[in-house]
Amino acid sequence: MRAELLQDNLEFTAKCEAALSEIFERYDLDKDGALNDKEMQAFATFTNGAPFTETDLADIRTNLDCTGDGALLKGGFIQLYSLQTGAGDDDETWADLKKHGYNDDLDLVK
Repeated sequence: MRAELLQDNLEFTAKCEAALSEIFERYDLDKDGALNDKEMQAFATFTNGAPFTETDLADIRTNLDCTGDGALLKGGFIQLYSLQTGAGDDDETWADLKKHGYNDDLDLVK
């Protein structure tokens, strides 16, 4: 049995949000609180096997919480997963969490 990702109000559980925050921090190499293009592409390549397309990046900048110069803020990163998970794609969210070393209890094991 896997841990719950969402609460009844469709907000992430504290443990899930902590895991997503840790993943965000892992890619925020310059520690400025936002993922620049290079950091976003490193995340996408590791997670999905390919970088984001220019269309993907434009959609991220238009629809998610970003800085004025288009870097993805932690809130936007959480939004990205909130949209995915809230749309019923728990399996994709779980695949990403597992890829980053989390187990079914949302504990980092790798």
